[in-house]
Amino acid sequence: MHENVTHPHIAVPVLSVGHRARPVTATALWTSVAGAGVFTAFAYVTTQVRVVRAGSPWQGDPYDVVVTFTIFFVPMLGALGPVRALLCRRDEPVPLYRVEQILRAALVCTLLVAATVATDWVAVAARADGELWNGGTPWLIGSLVPLTGVVVAGLLLHRRAVRLLPRTSGGSRRRVGGDWLGDVVPLVNALARHSSAARGLAARRGLGDAVDFIRHHFTVFAAAAALGAGLLVATGLAVGEGWQGSLLFAVETTVFAGGTFAFLEVCNSVLRLTAPRTVSGARRAARIGATAGAAVLPLSLALRDAVWRALGLGGQVDSIGRWAVVTLAGALLTGAIAFGVAMIGTTQ
Repeated sequence: MHENVTHPHIAVPVLSVGHRARPVTATALWTSVAGAGVFTAFAYVTTQVRVVRAGSPWQGDPYDVVVTFTIFFVPMLGALGPVRALLCRRDEPVPLYRVEQILRAALVCTLLVAATVATDWVAVAARADGELWNGGTPWLIGSLVPLTGVVVAGLLLHRRAVRLLPRTSGGSRRRVGGDWLGDVVPLVNALARHSSAARGLAARRGLGDAVDFIRHHFTVFAAAAALGAGLLVATGLAVGEGWQGSLLFAVETTVFAGGTFAFLEVCNSVLRLTAPRTVSGARRAARIGATAGAAVLPLSLALRDAVWRALGLGGQVDSIGRWAVVTLAGALLTGAIAFGVAMIGTTQ
């Protein structure tokens, strides 16, 4: 009952055993995972090891804001595909929707790495923090080259894998099948053969009900998870860099929570973490507005000085209070505009 969300009376297309897309799909997935692993190590060393970070061209905003988020999101997405791929057996047909969704997660993961690498190259081209460059800077710049190669290889493999996947007679793919949450119960059951902890979880009758609850209240769950992540990151910064006041803690919590919430909402839409549900126009517009505003929070923080100068208020934002005002104002304005546009779209 809880294993998948499917369209009744419609056959779910499968990828047959021996189909030529299967080895290419596996290669694309593992290339994405390798890229995520290499990127995570690279991002950690270049942002957390002080002696390395000291000469980094991308250590300041707006460049640092990008890696601040991707260093968390890339490993998470990189792990999702291989875990779900445990349900894809070589000697059995695999539901096409499952393959497509795993590939899509791998693509998003690779695109996040690509966005960060592109941002780092922009920092290099702009000679950002040029006065801090030292003997280690050329090595940092050189390390971007193999990472760029992994990204390009991942994108090319993904393109090839998608082209090999079967299509319907009309030329379009059939969006028939379940969502990511629908595979939680069968995945736990599969892992139960090898893990006592998984066996205990699989034995609980409430697991499927919990999955259904998250599916029907995903936005609330995403908001709670984002707030928890924001508090965790802000606490980590306070411990690592020293307590610098409640306002800075609140701003850091809000910005990271907002970015995380937007990321989860976008992933839910793009990756089909949960099957889409029909909601009223007002609720849909409110969700779009909240997501847009939350997504702009980190962008507003990263571009705070540019916004400040554009408004003719000075060269840079020089206080935490002004940080908060610029950041929140940009997010609220964007959210309101997105909500209004979405509401207009529902009435036409």
